[in-house]
Amino acid sequence: MNVACDHTCTPPVVLVHGWGSTYERTWGGSDLERTLEQDGRRIIRVDLLGHGASRAPHESGEYAHMADELAEHLPDDTPVDGVGFSLGGKLLLQLAAEQPQRFRRLVIAGVGDNLLRPENGAAVAQALHAGITDDTPAALRPVLAEALASGNDPQALAAAIQRPPSLLTADQLHAIGAEILLAVGDRDVIAGAADQVSAAIPQLTGIVLEGVDHVSTPHSPRLQAQAAQFLQHGRAAPPQVPTAMRAHPG
Repeated sequence: MNVACDHTCTPPVVLVHGWGSTYERTWGGSDLERTLEQDGRRIIRVDLLGHGASRAPHESGEYAHMADELAEHLPDDTPVDGVGFSLGGKLLLQLAAEQPQRFRRLVIAGVGDNLLRPENGAAVAQALHAGITDDTPAALRPVLAEALASGNDPQALAAAIQRPPSLLTADQLHAIGAEILLAVGDRDVIAGAADQVSAAIPQLTGIVLEGVDHVSTPHSPRLQAQAAQFLQHGRAAPPQVPTAMRAHPG
């Protein structure tokens, strides 16, 4: 595999949505997509397994290797840049830890120390089947509302969120060689704090998106502008994690 790519090359960019959404709902027609096109970047547009135009199995075991399914969209002969929101960001980090040579720069949004914990899949699946009720945890309601409005198959979404866990460790995160921009909204109670993840990834720059919750993260103008700049130029300063990110409410 030829993976030579220095700071002067312009690799393809893969854009990955979060659980319950699609490429079009998250990145289609966005300022980020337009900027990347204007910069002459080839965009790899992905609908994750169970979402959008991809196949949508109803068995949770079918989703055990979502990162491998994502990897099938990536070129074998050159590293790529990537932007991933929530589940999309988790899968990109998993691939970057397992195959560090495949990535140059990654923007990870809406992911904090929840990366290291199992997802609340049973509660989400129940709400998908029964609808949002007074018993639905408040933190999950906006995410579920987005998922139910997405046009995706609810049974497939339930299977995806209840997939067998594939949690990363701090040692695995330390193996990531790509430059990382980690962006978390200060109202994002899904991602939570980012202390452990930030400490584990060597080349990480963190930003806090003020007034932004989980669902609105990928649509944040600041995120999209910072992502485009980072993918083009990399970090302009040594790796850092703002104090506000470390103090982020969980």
